[in-house]
Amino acid sequence: MLNVDVRSNRIALRMRCAMSVAALMLATLTGHAAQPAQDALLLAQAAKAPAGAATELEVLIAAAKAEGQLTFYSAAPENVNRRISSAYTARYGVPAQSVRLNSVPLQQRYASEAEAGNFAADLVFIAGSAGPFTDEGIKRGWMESVSGAGLPVVRSGEFPSRFNRGVTSVVQIAPWLIFYNTERVKGGDIPRDWPDLLDAKWKGQLLAADPRGSDASIEFWTMILDRYGESFFARMRSQSMRVIAGGGPVVVQALAAGEGSVAVPTIAATVQGLKDRGGPVEVAMPAFTTGVEMQVALTARGKAKHPAAARLMANYAMSPEGNKVLNDDPGSFSIYDTRGLPADYQAPKPGAVARKDLIIKLFGL
Repeated sequence: MLNVDVRSNRIALRMRCAMSVAALMLATLTGHAAQPAQDALLLAQAAKAPAGAATELEVLIAAAKAEGQLTFYSAAPENVNRRISSAYTARYGVPAQSVRLNSVPLQQRYASEAEAGNFAADLVFIAGSAGPFTDEGIKRGWMESVSGAGLPVVRSGEFPSRFNRGVTSVVQIAPWLIFYNTERVKGGDIPRDWPDLLDAKWKGQLLAADPRGSDASIEFWTMILDRYGESFFARMRSQSMRVIAGGGPVVVQALAAGEGSVAVPTIAATVQGLKDRGGPVEVAMPAFTTGVEMQVALTARGKAKHPAAARLMANYAMSPEGNKVLNDDPGSFSIYDTRGLPADYQAPKPGAVARKDLIIKLFGL
């Protein structure tokens, strides 16, 4: 009988420790002490679990479920946002909703809401000037570093360190491509490299996304400038190029509608949705290119309405499972497998966005 009592006491002690650890993890992950109802839920779940099973991820999942939902802003194409939201909800039982914006409008909306004390987005997926944007957000108390958020995928060492930018983390690599109308462009006429766009046959047939709407596109045009010089832009303007506001999705629609024959730049995911619906669009991937390196950034735990749900989404997008879902489009590369990247792929240059005014001037805008 004594041995049974000792064993029972030890089990009870382990359970009390697990319950205490769960409460401590909750406070760490959400940035504040647990609410009574939420605390009771977590402790009840810990009590039902085997001793030692109250892992960081399990506690994070429970906290996210208690919050009940997630809202994020994203510069990724809408089909990517729907896919990652659906997979996240199916995996963890937490409803997720997204707002799709180009990177510049996204930053403007987030900052405007933050200044008003209304943090609608729990996290953001952003490219282009993601680092400087997040740095500024951290200085103003709006955001926090992904590296310091206690994410299980980072703490375990599973997330590839070369894609950890400190304040943000890269979760997607999508090379910039040329896209064309398949009813107008065929066979040997398909442009395979950037200088091909300067051929006289594309005069009046070249479309381009307005670079003012996306810092990620500024990174692309900076690469073009460094490789080919300002004369490339002069020759491109001489093609009677039409510059379209609204970002890649709007340009893709215009191309499919026959408003041009070729267009630049785009990523595969932007085109894929229209292709799936039978649209006459296709892409060509130059060997020399850079890409949209989508990054995840977090609203500060003391500001976000759903801080645990945000960390769970960041952890999911940074995990092998979630990263595969995020990058399930032809021409989009998981950070866990970059072998298929173009032969001369160049990572976006730090500080490229500082040359934005020059790029806009070279466009004649």
